[in-house]
Amino acid sequence: MLSHFLNKETELKISNWEKEFNVKVIVTNPSKSRLGVFISKRFSENNIRINNNLNRYSFLITLIHEMAHASIWIKYGSKVTPHGLEWKMEFKRMILPFLHPNYFPKDILSALAKHMILPKASTVRDVDLSTILRKYDVLPSFTIDRIKDGDYFEIANGTQFQKICKLRKNYKCKEIKSGKLYRFSPLAEVIPL
Repeated sequence: MLSHFLNKETELKISNWEKEFNVKVIVTNPSKSRLGVFISKRFSENNIRINNNLNRYSFLITLIHEMAHASIWIKYGSKVTPHGLEWKMEFKRMILPFLHPNYFPKDILSALAKHMILPKASTVRDVDLSTILRKYDVLPSFTIDRIKDGDYFEIANGTQFQKICKLRKNYKCKEIKSGKLYRFSPLAEVIPL
């Protein structure tokens, strides 16, 4: 299954990391709350779960992110914070060999290089990188930043909103039914009405 997302060279590197960190990579149905997760197991093989709906570039970044967690777990156990300095340094070290055109297109490389200066807990929190990565999705999503102020939209659960204006980073929107105001990330997936 990994061969669907990774080239042979990358697959070999990941296989070596799986052995080194006693971890099994499991490609799963999408989680709404995260792209991937490292799950430590005290008395058996650790797991990394990665969403199966990621494009190959998002998949690779997420997989290396989670492998960095596996590496840190082997070295420190629960003695360090999940996205602390140790993890950031390990993530940088592990992704460095992949910052090359053999693995990523130029636009992703540029955004990823900036992201790696101070990596965030999730690539989704880096709006520039996420926006570029979404260009490579098989089924492109429609995000709120593509809707004009004053236009109406709904979210996956059917709740309807009107986009009011852009704040510093997010968008202020009004729920139609209640009149309550909400903030939406520029990466929020919406359905225009």
